[in-house]
Amino acid sequence: MKVALEILPRVVKRFAALADESRLRMLMRLREGECNVTALAKELKIGQASVSKHLSVLRDAGLVDVRREGTSAFYFASDPGVFEMCSIVCDGVFKQMRGEHQILQKATRQLKKESR
Repeated sequence: MKVALEILPRVVKRFAALADESRLRMLMRLREGECNVTALAKELKIGQASVSKHLSVLRDAGLVDVRREGTSAFYFASDPGVFEMCSIVCDGVFKQMRGEHQILQKATRQLKKESR
């Protein structure tokens, strides 16, 4: 897939928005369904001002949107494709961890043999 160079700044903005653990946790929570700032703050144990700031970053990147109902605002994940990307990245991390685990197991076995 060829990416037009003109959209690269937006791609970078999305990756930057995802480069924060709190924002990823918010996205994972919003994957389950919409939520307001107060509930997100309580569930994720993050201050409301911080939640609002993070949601603003995610919204600006096009990853979440808001539904207003009277004076209430409910946030939801607006691009389900982000979860596919997260799954790919997580699979890569698990693969890396398995490889590191195998290397450690091999080194441990070798050390045990040498100490006999």
